[in-house]
Amino acid sequence: MCQVTDPMMSPAAMKLLLVRPSVVAPLDPNFCPMVLSKRNYLKAVGKAGGKAAEFHFAIERPGGCCGRDKLLVFAEDHECFDASVFLAGEIIRFMLWQRGGYKLTLCGPKKLCECLTASYSVGGKYDFEAKTMPKIYGEAWSVSTVDKVESLPEAKEEPIVCGKVASGCRIAFDLGKSDVKTVAVKDGEVLDSAETEWDVTNPDPQYHYDLIVKAMKATAAKLPGPVVAIGGSATGAVSANSEATWCDCFPNVPPDVYKEKVVPIFNNIAKAEFGGVPIKVINDGEVTAVAGGQMVGEGCLFGIS
Repeated sequence: MCQVTDPMMSPAAMKLLLVRPSVVAPLDPNFCPMVLSKRNYLKAVGKAGGKAAEFHFAIERPGGCCGRDKLLVFAEDHECFDASVFLAGEIIRFMLWQRGGYKLTLCGPKKLCECLTASYSVGGKYDFEAKTMPKIYGEAWSVSTVDKVESLPEAKEEPIVCGKVASGCRIAFDLGKSDVKTVAVKDGEVLDSAETEWDVTNPDPQYHYDLIVKAMKATAAKLPGPVVAIGGSATGAVSANSEATWCDCFPNVPPDVYKEKVVPIFNNIAKAEFGGVPIKVINDGEVTAVAGGQMVGEGCLFGIS
């Protein structure tokens, strides 16, 4: 059973944010989508006039990238102030899992920033995020407040380009929670695919390394020539240079061992087992979006895996 650990909303926040859709979700009749909550909230806060203020935040990532967003919030003496605290916290959490980051900077009403600082500190409402982001980025998690919007770091995004060429002999893999999927491709044509059962709960990183390599080599044997490149996907966070910074398909590997053995596992496999051929590994949902983009050829896509 899923245990909800977040503190309950105040009655005022519930009234404003819990908006059921016109078509009720049959498996979860109480489901209230975020988009309806935010739409109702913005309508209400827009009528607050002088009782509303702007809240801004920035989330920085290694390499100079930074996500920015803002929200109109109720004054601290307004009956719906708690709704602002709740929604601001969830918008920050969404961006953290959408883009990641290790440094959160707030700018806005004092009491709101104090509430969010406490929530995003270790031991607060978002304790999981405060403890997980350092594991992903290798940087200490921090929350700070600035007095002026101009003092926030500028928004900056750098898209990661993925190759679309599939010439020559290539292999691909996908690490799921129950098996390792492998595919052999030659000049864009799939020659073979396989699924290998996998015990992700095993705490030994060598077990994972050996099983993944065995599956990849068995599939590579179906190719008429040597492997020239490897593509892969995995659940969790994968860095721009194909490091398994926080992949939850290795949940029981001890943290110190994880950093030494699992973080570089993909690059180590390419180097030690396949002659150092180029390798590119990204999140499995990202792979879905990239593949969809290639099929559709235009527009923005959201991938789910």
